[in-house]
Amino acid sequence: MEDASGQRSRPVATAADQEAFAASVLGQGLRPDALTQLLTDGYARLASWPTGAVLAHRAEPQQEFFIVLSGRLQVVRTRTDGSRHIIDVVNPGGACGAVTAFAPNPRWPADVHAAKPVRALVISLGQLMSTAQPEQLRQHLLQNCARLLAERARHLNSRGELLTRRGLRARLAFYLIGQADAAGRVPGSLTRQEMADHLQVSRASMTTELGRMAAEGLLLIEGRAFQLRDRDQLKTLAR
Repeated sequence: MEDASGQRSRPVATAADQEAFAASVLGQGLRPDALTQLLTDGYARLASWPTGAVLAHRAEPQQEFFIVLSGRLQVVRTRTDGSRHIIDVVNPGGACGAVTAFAPNPRWPADVHAAKPVRALVISLGQLMSTAQPEQLRQHLLQNCARLLAERARHLNSRGELLTRRGLRARLAFYLIGQADAAGRVPGSLTRQEMADHLQVSRASMTTELGRMAAEGLLLIEGRAFQLRDRDQLKTLAR
């Protein structure tokens, strides 16, 4: 990627970088010094982008993918009328571009924007997919890539199921159930506009429906976050 987007390379991994990488699927099971070795051996580089920067453009050749260490990425397609459709939102620990990266002739499927200042590990496909005999680190990385692709497939399948819900209430219920932890709490990782774009509904209609669901005792609205109060009823609505 070029510096025109505001990218600033940083060769030295911080403690925060190492912690975020270790928590990601790609970093699972690797030694504590693995991130430093990845950077030294040329498998990856660290880079930062400011809010609003475009990290990749739709249809351009893809030579890398991103592991978000901090901040937030949006994967965006622009419709013919000029409006934007947010396909995905990638938070710390998540991967962006990993699925298409392993295609025979990889190209970015959409534009990638920094929704917040982003610090990312940029994985080099050329180095990772080298025909040379893999040493232990690269072999472990490739194994983790398989896990990462499985996780992304699960995520995409869940999104496909979400979009089959035709009614707004059913779509909201399915989304909230899928995002909730064991205690029924849905973290406020998305803004209301991002959430509406993710659900492919209007923000106004979504906000109105959420208010109705709260009034009926199905959930509590806590700023951006939610607390599910009647999980069973929400599951029924989500079918």
